[in-house]
Amino acid sequence: MSSVWLLLNAFGGVLLTVVLVRSLGFVSELWRHRSLMKKLEKMGMPMPEHNTLLGHLLEAKTASDELPPDAHSTYILDRIARRMDGSNGPPAYYFDSYPVSAPMLMIRDPFIANQVTNHPRVSAEKPTSLKEWFAPISGKGGINLFTQNGQEWKHDHNLFLPFFNNSNLDATMPVIIEQMLIFHNILRKRAQTDDLFRLEPLALSLMNDIIGRVVFNAELGNQTSGSHPLSETMLHQLGLKFGANNVMDNIGQFNPFRVFSIWNNSRILNQHIRAQVAKRVDAFRDAKARGEQSTFNSVLDQALESYYSEPGREQSDPLDRAFMDILCAQLRMFFFAGYDSTSSTMVACCYLIWTHPEILAKLRAEHDAVFGRNVAACPDMISENPSLLNSLPYTLAVVKETLRLFPPANSLRMGSKDLVLKSRDGTEYPTEGCAVQTSHFSVHRNPESWPRPLEFLPERFVVGPDHELYPAKGAWRIFEYGVRNCTGQAFVLKELKAFLAIVCREFDFQECYDEVYAGEKVDLRNVDYEKAYLIEHGAAHPRGEFPCRVALSGYTPDESR
Repeated sequence: MSSVWLLLNAFGGVLLTVVLVRSLGFVSELWRHRSLMKKLEKMGMPMPEHNTLLGHLLEAKTASDELPPDAHSTYILDRIARRMDGSNGPPAYYFDSYPVSAPMLMIRDPFIANQVTNHPRVSAEKPTSLKEWFAPISGKGGINLFTQNGQEWKHDHNLFLPFFNNSNLDATMPVIIEQMLIFHNILRKRAQTDDLFRLEPLALSLMNDIIGRVVFNAELGNQTSGSHPLSETMLHQLGLKFGANNVMDNIGQFNPFRVFSIWNNSRILNQHIRAQVAKRVDAFRDAKARGEQSTFNSVLDQALESYYSEPGREQSDPLDRAFMDILCAQLRMFFFAGYDSTSSTMVACCYLIWTHPEILAKLRAEHDAVFGRNVAACPDMISENPSLLNSLPYTLAVVKETLRLFPPANSLRMGSKDLVLKSRDGTEYPTEGCAVQTSHFSVHRNPESWPRPLEFLPERFVVGPDHELYPAKGAWRIFEYGVRNCTGQAFVLKELKAFLAIVCREFDFQECYDEVYAGEKVDLRNVDYEKAYLIEHGAAHPRGEFPCRVALSGYTPDESR
């Protein structure tokens, strides 16, 4: 009995020590962050009223209370700024929400944002805090291309970069069009019923299948056969991650059962990915033995090609453990990045285009001019000649304007002692000790950079530099600038242009927000009176998964075109 008691005492002592060390660490960090903000406040730096104990959490709560309960956090940050001066808010301000996040300098003006991405080091460095955010998504402690820095990032970036060359992207279009045609046929069936449905789940299944082919070179069949085990496990992992969207839920992440669920599902997910890797390794070796060259390489295929091309490696060599671990993490990241934000943009396009009939008419006219009067021939034409997508300037403008109004994410960099940002009026903003977040939402609705900022005007992106609608330098920042800009931007734009080319002439969407939310009293004043305001779900998504009806348009191309 005495030995058991001694063991329990020892265990209790260790546990108490761990709790004390963590508590002291938390108090130390809290003091450091609050002291930094108090110093900046004394310097007269723009920020909401700061509380020594709670930082700006009370201000965030006040701003949140003025918004719909499910509104995306980007509205909270924008609302805080607007409350500071009762108008459009300052071009930048400091925000202290620790322990929710590290202290941040919030950028709301492209004039300042350009200075961040022009700085040689800050533009290339991601904050270490991002790893914690990404850990449930990619595993491996959150290490992936979004969070890596220095030589580690350069090595892995170069490993996957060949996938994104234009010839390989064009070679992916037939497999993408194949999945989009399945989506097209699902819409045709929906059009026969006139039933109300939500478009986003269909778009997510579409992108799930596209990512399956593009990332793993695997047929996942989510649109036709139900959820594939790989997809199901990845989506469950994302559900565990994004089930926590507010302060109380984030505190709930410390629940040991939740932590175990994330760990265990991550383990199962890696098993599924390793199985796919093993299949592609066998296919790679078989193709090399036969002397065959594929016209299309998936992200995984390209990584294997790069790996076995390294000096000293033989095709018969097994993948070493370190490479397999980082490969699993990067493939999980590609799945999330390619699946989530693109489907959100597809849905936002359908919402905006079909609530602006004059823009729909211009789109259809452009598609007639490029693809001809035979609407049904369009998918095959894109598959056979993907360069046709380069002849759609107005379609591209529609995509860009949709992303301007419905940006799926923000940009985050780590400040530096030698980076002091300056606003248009000469105000200086030190960045040392702060994460620097560029709010795409606020930048894209900044009236100093965008005339008529709340209007859906694709013409902004087709007019010349002398036109009043022409965007200011760096004002459109969806894919960011500098060395860490989005590697997949060309691929995303090809996908979205192909999607619109396939659906715009054949279907009509009718949004049903008023019908679905008829009994709710939601104040939309502080979300720009937008029915489809953005909500939290990984990337920012239009509210309510876009409730709608779809019908066959009956559109007939003008013979005079």
